[in-house]
Amino acid sequence: MIWTLRECDLPYEVIRLDLAKGETRTPEFLRLNPSGKIPVLVHGDEVFTESMAIMEYLNDISQAQLIPREPKAVYWYRKAVHYGLTEIEPYLWLSEQARRLKRLYYWPDGTYEEAINRVKDSLQIVGPWVANHEHIGGSAFSLADIYYYHVITWATQHAIELPAGVNDYLRKLEKRAAFPEEMISR
Repeated sequence: MIWTLRECDLPYEVIRLDLAKGETRTPEFLRLNPSGKIPVLVHGDEVFTESMAIMEYLNDISQAQLIPREPKAVYWYRKAVHYGLTEIEPYLWLSEQARRLKRLYYWPDGTYEEAINRVKDSLQIVGPWVANHEHIGGSAFSLADIYYYHVITWATQHAIELPAGVNDYLRKLEKRAAFPEEMISR
């Protein structure tokens, strides 16, 4: 979300919470987001949740044009985002629950491995999207690129080997002026 705020040239203040210390389970935080998930955006008197929805909201209230407008470009943007939201991110989250968060969640043996295999398979689909286009959603930088940077780097935390061209794509994104340097984790 910070990258989106920077791309949209919007002022912001970051308040970091420690999930391990239960800081997203306090009554104060749960009033903001009853699901106890981050990120949360407070803008004026309104509270916004869910990463992609927040990013699209920030685009809409700014002068940025990080969502395509031409119908075919919108299709490719939506295709990329929806694919990530349904075929990659849920399995990354499941793998986190089955391994790193196993003290909070119980999953049967083999859940982590199956989730990671599904991520690997899905990233093989994504590889040609970035190898054959300037950006994941087509020719212009969009919120889909910000989203995929997050998803792909999350996958690398599980030692998933990336398809050809994906590392070059990530390096290109890291060169954007608004890219937050603290996001580079590799």
